[in-house]
Amino acid sequence: MRVLVIGGSGYVAGLILPALTARHEVTVLDPRPSTGAHTHLTGSATDPAALTAAMDGTDVILHTALTNPTGDQLADAANTFDTNVTSVHLALAAAHQAGVPHAVHLSSLSVYRDFAARHLDESVPPDATDLYGLTKRLAEQVCHAATRQWDMSVTVLRLAWPTTNQAWPAWALPGQPPRTHTADGVRAQALAADDLASAVLAALEHRNGFDAFHITGTDQAGLWNQTKARHLLNWHPRRH
Repeated sequence: MRVLVIGGSGYVAGLILPALTARHEVTVLDPRPSTGAHTHLTGSATDPAALTAAMDGTDVILHTALTNPTGDQLADAANTFDTNVTSVHLALAAAHQAGVPHAVHLSSLSVYRDFAARHLDESVPPDATDLYGLTKRLAEQVCHAATRQWDMSVTVLRLAWPTTNQAWPAWALPGQPPRTHTADGVRAQALAADDLASAVLAALEHRNGFDAFHITGTDQAGLWNQTKARHLLNWHPRRH
């Protein structure tokens, strides 16, 4: 399968690419350089021309581009909406025009308010109001609209604390020491790279209109129900 990874030079995409390139023909679209057994195209996730050109020969797109707020409220709003919402719409529109029938979008459990303190399954409507959570929530609405408007399928994976295999069970972020707890003292139930990769590989094959799944590490607290992913993706975290 020929997979276009949009935002493929980012941290989360880097956790997936080794497993992805071992099984599929992969092209990365990103303004930043990338290395590995894949083709790299230099271009932005918000550039319609770059997206259109990158769709040539693509069977499925994997949207991994994201922006996290940095503290400058107005600049953050512009950048975060551009990457987290606009780029999703542009990617799906370009895919539709090119006849690409399926997409996988990496979302986040941050679509929920206080997700680390709530019992959640996919039947609970997203309700985040902070900038990051709101934009990830709106991106999912864009994905849902695409399946209705353009008769394509989009599988959404809501991640919690993806991390390297080496750092697991701690949660690692680039340039920061591994964390075992969030700033609020909540134990971070990290999602190891190999578990994330297996979920993405399953999502590439799962084509059922709009479908969202909670993809997390082993949920020792019993907060995030993984039943849907087990039944429909045949996925559960292998690392305990």
